[in-house]
Amino acid sequence: MAEQEYRFEENATPAKSGLGSFIWNSQTKEFLGRNGMSWAKVSFFYSIFYACLGAFFIGMLAVFFQIMPKDKPTYFGESSTMANKGLNPGLGFRPQVDVEDNLIRFNPSLFDNTEKHGFKAFEDNLKIFLGAKYDKPVEEKNVIQCEDGKTYKDELAKGKSCEFDYKTIFASTNCTLEKHFGFNSNTVCILVKMNKIVSWLPESKTGKVKITCEGETSADKDNILDMSYHSENNLSNKEGGFLDFKYFPYYSQDSYRAPFVFAEVSLVPNTLVNVRCRAFADNIDNEDRMNLRGMTKFAVFLENTQ
Repeated sequence: MAEQEYRFEENATPAKSGLGSFIWNSQTKEFLGRNGMSWAKVSFFYSIFYACLGAFFIGMLAVFFQIMPKDKPTYFGESSTMANKGLNPGLGFRPQVDVEDNLIRFNPSLFDNTEKHGFKAFEDNLKIFLGAKYDKPVEEKNVIQCEDGKTYKDELAKGKSCEFDYKTIFASTNCTLEKHFGFNSNTVCILVKMNKIVSWLPESKTGKVKITCEGETSADKDNILDMSYHSENNLSNKEGGFLDFKYFPYYSQDSYRAPFVFAEVSLVPNTLVNVRCRAFADNIDNEDRMNLRGMTKFAVFLENTQ
């Protein structure tokens, strides 16, 4: 058999790999399997598609913002999901520098020294809270003078609100900015407030919501040397603080200033004290510790290195 001759062209180039040909095929002038006209058609289609999708989304947002109430939720009171377990307000406290932390640790002899637990951060937190919630000017025509023990439901529903002038109420106590809210002493003022629920009305024969605070355990109770409460018309009261019914219900009024009480606590230095505050009314559940219904908790550590 004659030997078969194989001839190789010296200038021949090896075939490109499959991946290389897919990315760019020089013979068909295709990039990723499409030529220029195909890419132009795809780009045009998706440009129109996403433009229409974005316009639809913006249109739905515009409709949503037009029909959504700006001053209160669409569903509130008995029609809200909160009513499944019964409308029940919670409590909050100030100062609270970090919302994830309920510890109030300070040294009454230091003001502006964060590393050594100066009390400036807590004083500023109370100052900012009061300034943002209570010091903004409101229209005087929407603020009315209310009598204790009475309800003004009809007036409040029309945008009116009962006057709550915290500066006048607590002027004679240690719970003022001028007196550093007591943080420069062993007796400190903790602001305790009730969370607002639209249209909720407390029920009690006394005409007031009562708020009390105590140590969580027997050891905590022993480490609280003294506890007194300051509330409207009830200053330096040992029994508790009181929120009058005249401030309820809340209807998201611009002029509304939620009432609060100050719990003035005298503590044993260098000892962590856990405190629980609860609200009392016939329609307030304050026994659910798991969900903190009708209550709030915080811890205080008064550091005294002297």
